[in-house]
Amino acid sequence: MTMTLGLLLILVFLLTGVSGDTRSLFTRVGDTVSLSCTNVVYPNCSSTTWTYHRTGSQNAIEEVALGKIETNSERADRLKVGSHCSLHISDVRAEDAGKYTCQQYLSNGSQHGSDAPVHLSVLTNSLSTPVTDVKPDRPVTLRCFLYTYEGSGICSRGVTEHVSLLWVDEAGNKLKKDSRHQVTQTSDCDITLTLTLQKEDNNRKWICQLTINEKE
Repeated sequence: MTMTLGLLLILVFLLTGVSGDTRSLFTRVGDTVSLSCTNVVYPNCSSTTWTYHRTGSQNAIEEVALGKIETNSERADRLKVGSHCSLHISDVRAEDAGKYTCQQYLSNGSQHGSDAPVHLSVLTNSLSTPVTDVKPDRPVTLRCFLYTYEGSGICSRGVTEHVSLLWVDEAGNKLKKDSRHQVTQTSDCDITLTLTLQKEDNNRKWICQLTINEKE
């Protein structure tokens, strides 16, 4: 008997936080997200450039140059320049996590004003067993984690200090360790649930809940 189980990623508060001069935004795999540009010079975005960078990369990648999507970008077909020169990313993927920086350049080539960086973190999950092999009385491990500027499951200092991950059931109750469930928290940005499935679990949903706590 092959079972069907549902995995849901829930953002309790999908919001933008600010740490110093850097904004932080959280989204899920498959969603569409909009990154705001806060230093626009020309409303037609002809001065706007967006770059992308993540830890381990030597150079920033130019995604938008003077209001136009760079066609050689790997994510060009999923990018769009929106209102107020915001950057829209559709069908978000884990590898989209990182630091996006909005910059303004005048007609003489000089940069105007300061950078406007946005840290994008992406909530995702993985399953230890192929879905076709999920059967009763067999253990399965579900991992829920954030891809951040620093990498997979690594909390970015100054960006994710107000983030927490929980596994909850369909009623929203926090799952605790018992004879069937084992929850392991590697970090605030990485949590796993190991469980032994029963027949009555068919089509049941386990929910990974990301909460962005309001700052004191």
